[in-house]
Amino acid sequence: MVVNYGSLPFKEAIAFFRAKLNVPSERWNDIWQTGHNQSFMVAGALKDHLLNDFRRAVDNAIAEGRSLTWFKREFNQIVAQHGWQHTGSSDWRASVIYDTNVRQSYNAGRYEQLQSFDYWEYQHGDSRYPREMHLKWHGTLLPKEHSWWQTHMPQNGWGCKCRVRGRSGQALARAGKAVTKPPKDGVYDWTDKATGETHQIPKGIDPGFDYAPSKRENLIKQTALSQQAAKPFTPPERVVPSAYSTIKGVNVHGLNQSLDALASTDSAAQVALLGQFLAKQQTKTLFVKQAEMGRGKKANHIVQDVADYLDLSAYEARGRYYTRNASRVNGFTAKLWDHVVVKAKANVQLASMDMQAVKQAADKVVLAAMNNDGPRRFYVRGKTTDPIHRYWSVSAATEQISEAARVLTTWLHEIGHQVHFKAEQPDLMAHGSVSQYGFANHKEHFAEWFTAYMLAPMQVKNYNETLYTLIEQTLKQAIAHQATGQ
Repeated sequence: MVVNYGSLPFKEAIAFFRAKLNVPSERWNDIWQTGHNQSFMVAGALKDHLLNDFRRAVDNAIAEGRSLTWFKREFNQIVAQHGWQHTGSSDWRASVIYDTNVRQSYNAGRYEQLQSFDYWEYQHGDSRYPREMHLKWHGTLLPKEHSWWQTHMPQNGWGCKCRVRGRSGQALARAGKAVTKPPKDGVYDWTDKATGETHQIPKGIDPGFDYAPSKRENLIKQTALSQQAAKPFTPPERVVPSAYSTIKGVNVHGLNQSLDALASTDSAAQVALLGQFLAKQQTKTLFVKQAEMGRGKKANHIVQDVADYLDLSAYEARGRYYTRNASRVNGFTAKLWDHVVVKAKANVQLASMDMQAVKQAADKVVLAAMNNDGPRRFYVRGKTTDPIHRYWSVSAATEQISEAARVLTTWLHEIGHQVHFKAEQPDLMAHGSVSQYGFANHKEHFAEWFTAYMLAPMQVKNYNETLYTLIEQTLKQAIAHQATGQ
């Protein structure tokens, strides 16, 4: 199963990591407790370029949901490139850097999201070698303002996988749960052998982890060390900020690679506008397998991860990727949602897609609409007595290239629905449909034309320049849309 905390890149986690300052340091303990909130460091990495290369790799891991295996390869390449001598084995060192940075960024983002809940519940994370204290804390339910959270907010040690769930007062009442007493386990003394300093640390927590990972304190030592800090880190720009996926080869990294390839063609302006829309409206994506879209165990297995990603309760999240027709649909969304759902097979690899072939397929669909010579012959009741010839849909045409092409085209189609919703759903059906599916209603009509506009903009413009302009205006209107409360 690919899904874990590393595949849930939400904006708070990404923002937490990107706000850090690079700090060269000999030892991890040079920065103590909450100083790690503002500082990115790899113990023993003192050179600017070395630290920045590690920073880029960790940033990719957080923002793109990269696996530990991927990070280990990146770590080894960086080490070889710089000739860096480090302590411990490569696998162990890469695992520590990955686990600590990715998990703490996740926890920091989660900390910000939890502010909307009045009560927090500690949950043990099923580590391979569970800590006795952490098991004991499982089920601890306290108000979010309780001081216990200031020292016991996960991560509580190296490799700790514990989590915190938010609970509302109503949810507690429905479940028959009540606030518990805070654990009183005492403290122990820990002495830093390098400095001689002795710290009192709550029992069950590793030295340096007794802090909430979004607290902004302990800046004096960090400021002193930052005098020799590495050059500022500039994170890479991404068209799609995040995506949740249960498919290894279909993730936000592959999606951005595909859109980068599209942006290198005559679709550059369209991709730029799409990026503005996704950033402004914070539209999210779920890539799931067919078996996860129904009612079975596989669907239930991912519900909490989906809930975390969409920032919803598990009850709400369960209905946001469910359909009774999983075998018949490729994707779906809804007007009141801020996400799209796209079905993908387990063996799909977005990064292997031939973008030129995809664009050529989209060109053929638009040309078929222009010349009325598509492969499907049909009539539109009440519209015309003459037969119409079209492709069934843009995604059906690209599916002939590869399953990856179908996934990308379906994603664009569903994003087209979200654009249409945010722009108050203009009806452009008077301009004809690019596909047979587009004749269904004005919603599908726009989503099909939006997909063609993204993949074959010049062909759409040649087909009908007025329609091309209206699609672009709709996209710009969707970018400018202000949600209620904004």
